[in-house]
Amino acid sequence: MTLLSIRRFAAAAMLAVLALPTLAATTTTLQLTSATGGTKLPFTIGQALRQGDVPASQVLVADLPGFQFVVKNRWPDGSAKFAVLSGRATLSPQVPKTVTLSTAPDDGASKAIGPASLAKAGLTASVQFGSYGAATWGVDDWGSPERTVVSGPQMSSFTYRRPIGSDKHLVAWLEVRSYKGGQIEVLPWVENGYLNVPKPGARSGNVSFTLGTTTRFNQGLTLLNHQRAVLASGSTLTHWFGTADPQITPRHDAAYLMSTRLVPNYRGATVKSSPLYERLSTSYTPLMQADFPPVMGATGYHPSIGLLPEWDVAYLTTLGDPRAYKAVLVNTFAAGRYGVHYRDETTHRPLKFSAYPHLVMSEGSGVLFIGGSSNGSYTPTPTGASPPAYDSPHHPSVGAMAYLVSGWHYALEESQFVATGNFLKNSDTTRQTTKGVFESNAGANTTRGAAWALRTLALAAALTPDKDPLRAELVASVDANIDHYHARYVATANNPLGQVEPYEHYTNTDPWEAASWMDDFFTGTVGYLSELRVNSPSRQTRLEAFRAHKYKAIVGRLGGSGAGAFSYRYAAQYTVPFAKTNDADWSDGSGPWYASWGAVAREMGLPTSGDLGEPLESGYPTEPTAYWGNLMPAISYAVDHGAPGAAEGWNRIIHASNFPVQATGYNDDPVWGVKPRSTP
Repeated sequence: MTLLSIRRFAAAAMLAVLALPTLAATTTTLQLTSATGGTKLPFTIGQALRQGDVPASQVLVADLPGFQFVVKNRWPDGSAKFAVLSGRATLSPQVPKTVTLSTAPDDGASKAIGPASLAKAGLTASVQFGSYGAATWGVDDWGSPERTVVSGPQMSSFTYRRPIGSDKHLVAWLEVRSYKGGQIEVLPWVENGYLNVPKPGARSGNVSFTLGTTTRFNQGLTLLNHQRAVLASGSTLTHWFGTADPQITPRHDAAYLMSTRLVPNYRGATVKSSPLYERLSTSYTPLMQADFPPVMGATGYHPSIGLLPEWDVAYLTTLGDPRAYKAVLVNTFAAGRYGVHYRDETTHRPLKFSAYPHLVMSEGSGVLFIGGSSNGSYTPTPTGASPPAYDSPHHPSVGAMAYLVSGWHYALEESQFVATGNFLKNSDTTRQTTKGVFESNAGANTTRGAAWALRTLALAAALTPDKDPLRAELVASVDANIDHYHARYVATANNPLGQVEPYEHYTNTDPWEAASWMDDFFTGTVGYLSELRVNSPSRQTRLEAFRAHKYKAIVGRLGGSGAGAFSYRYAAQYTVPFAKTNDADWSDGSGPWYASWGAVAREMGLPTSGDLGEPLESGYPTEPTAYWGNLMPAISYAVDHGAPGAAEGWNRIIHASNFPVQATGYNDDPVWGVKPRSTP
């Protein structure tokens, strides 16, 4: 080959390289598995995204012939935070297909599927509720949906509502997904109980749901006030029209999902033979108990309590096992049994805080410890039996994880209903009218009740779409809580140990003793809330300052040896002294207070030995469901956020001689197994 030929060959090769498309970096992967298999099977899932992974100028693409990426929420830097993914995939029966998700430039939106597609497909539906009547949709009734949830060229989804007969409270709802290719998926449910419509109460009858010419659900049902029920049963949770159910189950990359910070970081590694699976409900019946406690509010450990409940955590620690995925959805649907679904009849949405400054929930909905209204404004009193007990100090997160992994708007609404129900049950003066403040010392909340209500509020705010007017209401409430706690504990010097005022004394004598584990719930919640990034930018400095204050409450109990320290070995107490006297003044911050956590330990008579490698001694140290578990989220977030002394405290825990037993326990009981993202 001559020199000229070599140069020509090299130039041609260079041009060929330059002509190749730029390969996008893989963001994450997911798996799709169909029980039946088939060609171009439609699917939709939710996808959480790490801040910065998908910038505002880019979209996610997949190695599929048809794929859709619809962003619902963005991080403060404009990158995608949560999106609904849809597409079509060719799958073999029971053979997982790995789908690679990568970024690419946004080339503009394609023409979206409209509601006219439902009429074109010949869709009809009806819900019959005994003698109350029916709600029906004919072929020509799809043109004006209640709302468009997702709009895109591969899938668009809509919600529809119609009263059932002439009843003032019974309403039938449909969430309808219309796919390219003509496939249609429907999630139907019935609700009983508006916010301010008179005479809420029980409604009984045989309920049926018909799609096209086929009855898909037929069952006797008693729907109590402010309950709702998805019309499905067994393992079939949605209904398909015009095609067979492709029975696709997604499997997210659990490690990536936890790295987004929209869920905590869990250490558990749950194997397929774990007894955990025996506790997960994977079959659905309307209004079932599922994995909720027999009586919400009962004392003692229950796997529904934590930053996330066991069924949600299981999806992460099992690395997306299909049984755990099913349990996430089943428990979200089962939450309809609780009487917290107060839909505003003027908007057909969960209520806006700003619209109801003094309105308080009346008795009769099964909600415990309801407050009072300063001007006598209450929702109408229900008649008949009450729904199962709902207790905000013991309520689990509901709906958020289901929405994160499935994208069903029904699940998001469940989270919103619980958040707004917690607002409505509190006295208007306690919540500061429209602000929705949850006070740690209010009897309607308790310290843990304030923690879990803040957790639920923050998740609802984080996942409500950015363009939804309700999001501004929820964010304003998050901001108001930050303002309240910052003013009380940071702007005014207060308890120097990082504790917040508890709701009650555990003794009637000096010192003031209260539950340290409840305070740990609150600390962990503040850490989680800060990672969700739902507060206004103007509140970030206040949030970080209050967060730093709260971390003192956990870091201070994880010290080393010596008379001046609170030995880490005894950190997991049932109660600790919060103040020197039983009448300490929290309102102006004057106390009197203990000068240090070492002083608290000496007050309690605790040993001073706390050298590295010694065993943990208090709070059932080998049990993953006891007080040591309760403090894990608090110290984990403290480590991740660089709280002074937090890394040293964590190091003492994991090097304790008996910690490996506790750590192993989180594989089968994973709820409290939160660990720092930055350390082993």
